[in-house]
Amino acid sequence: MATTVTGDGYRLWYEVSGDGPAVIFPARFRAEQAALGRALADGRRIVRYKPRQVVGVLEADEDAGGPWDPTALTRYPLDMEVADLHAVADAAGVDTFVLAGYSGMAALAGFLVTASDRATGLLVGGFPLLAGYDYWLGYVEGARGALRQAGLPDKADEHHVGVLLYRDWVDRDDTAALTALPGPKILWYGSRDGEPDCRMHDVVGGSAIARRVRAHADPLRRAGFELIEFDGLDHIGALSTTDVVGPRLSTALTEAGW
Repeated sequence: MATTVTGDGYRLWYEVSGDGPAVIFPARFRAEQAALGRALADGRRIVRYKPRQVVGVLEADEDAGGPWDPTALTRYPLDMEVADLHAVADAAGVDTFVLAGYSGMAALAGFLVTASDRATGLLVGGFPLLAGYDYWLGYVEGARGALRQAGLPDKADEHHVGVLLYRDWVDRDDTAALTALPGPKILWYGSRDGEPDCRMHDVVGGSAIARRVRAHADPLRRAGFELIEFDGLDHIGALSTTDVVGPRLSTALTEAGW
């Protein structure tokens, strides 16, 4: 395991594999997106790291962390998150990169990519970019409120930064900034994502991810995105079926010059 220390003394975990054009994945767990990273590592430098907002929340990390009280924030700490991302890139020997993620980490990648002058492209899955963020704001605010009512304030506080993110994002139009990204722009999803037979329907069903992506296909394509639909896969399958998803995404990156 490798860690890098930020300017304010925070320690961030990261992992590097392969060599070539860089793809950086924020991850909530050390294992998250590891299999997909391996599938993309031939001819590329794959970096996975745990953003500050998830260290210690979803997985204990004795060797990473530091002073950090997200509940004291009243606005999303965008400058801090981008500085952390760049600190990881520096430690991994990366200059410019494609920012990548799936599901909640796709949301984080999509939110951060337009704020980084080193991110040249985006590779995201299981999240409907440019489809409006009111649903997601309601989702995280509702989860936080329910946990508070249940007498679980610590669990409720885990959603604090998410609420701040979507409060900022709901009023922001990223169309022009995403269009201006010069590198690969790829969005993939399973055709059953958010449908009643989706294995995470109780969690993501109301978001109707596949249907939202299809409904916003035209603005996404005008912004330069290649949309890849994996027939029959749900929210879990569109990430975990690496033997199907990995080669197609790798080809798409190659064809986009990455």
